[in-house]
Amino acid sequence: MSRPTRYQLSVIFTDECNMRCTYCTTAKRPVFMPAERVDRVAALLWATDDVPVDLNFHGGEPTLNWDMVVRLADAMAPMKQQRRVSFNMCTNGTHLDAGRAAWLSDQGFDVRLSIDGRRDSHTRFRHSRERGGDAAALHDATVASLHHLVTAGVPTAANMVVTPDTVDQLLANAVFLIRQGLVHLVVSPVVGLPWEDRHLLTLDQQLQGLLPVWRRWMAGRQERDVEDLRRSILSEIDRAIYCTGERMNQPDARVLVIGPDGRIFGDEPEIRTEKALVVGHLDDCTDLATLPHPERTAFQLMYDREFYAPHVLRDVRRTHRLLRNRMRTLYRALFGEDAPEGVGAAVSAERRAAAAPSG
Repeated sequence: MSRPTRYQLSVIFTDECNMRCTYCTTAKRPVFMPAERVDRVAALLWATDDVPVDLNFHGGEPTLNWDMVVRLADAMAPMKQQRRVSFNMCTNGTHLDAGRAAWLSDQGFDVRLSIDGRRDSHTRFRHSRERGGDAAALHDATVASLHHLVTAGVPTAANMVVTPDTVDQLLANAVFLIRQGLVHLVVSPVVGLPWEDRHLLTLDQQLQGLLPVWRRWMAGRQERDVEDLRRSILSEIDRAIYCTGERMNQPDARVLVIGPDGRIFGDEPEIRTEKALVVGHLDDCTDLATLPHPERTAFQLMYDREFYAPHVLRDVRRTHRLLRNRMRTLYRALFGEDAPEGVGAAVSAERRAAAAPSG
């Protein structure tokens, strides 16, 4: 078995979340990763070959287990002096204040913030876990966290879930987020709600509307800002290809996900596919490189009819192929060239070169 050239390891600090988004398919179990398992994750990473590591801090909502987030980051921080290590977090931001944002900045985190845009779109399907909870207040908390992150200089992307009910607001929501200081917009067509032809037409029109928005934004921008936009569009093309089931997730990396109960998965799990993606357990693992590879990705598994109805699979392919094609067109129009093939590896290589330790 060949040794990995890069690890992409996601740690699910808890399955719990303080929100109940109606379209979410991840588990909401009240399970939290304990300190001994966090230490085990760190020990296994320190024992790997001297290759780059992308470490993702996930949930549920990872900030609900904040002490363990800090514990793992502290354990892994010294490795950054020896090889390229990135810290990334996916969060709804409702438990991020200025102090935590500053800490994320000091630790060199990139953050993907779950925010669909303006309040009306965001609260359409994102609700409080507590009965009678105020979804509008949660949106305000997420926007406040966005301001904290931008002020602290944390590279932040928006995870924009787009539904058939909110697709006509995609462009307005994108403009709202761009005005908050964001460049990377992760457009995520919802899975499970019916996408009719009229919704796809609207999605196409809204995506086309991004071109004049980004052209105006690019005017007078520094080269560094424009490069951030270029990489974000390449990343979106890459993600759309993965979501259509046409290739593995991050083909140049060994992708592993560790759940709070110690199970190790070969790709991002959700309720229907998690059992099929298990490749081992943290308590039994002595070498991450020897774990078996799953036969199929999470999305390839999702396309099995035993997991999802045929019309859902059709909609996932149609929305993500449309997204892929529109992002390619956008890239060509903005940068005067076609997006390279295999962009995942290209973007990863750029990140490795940019973040390589000096000396």
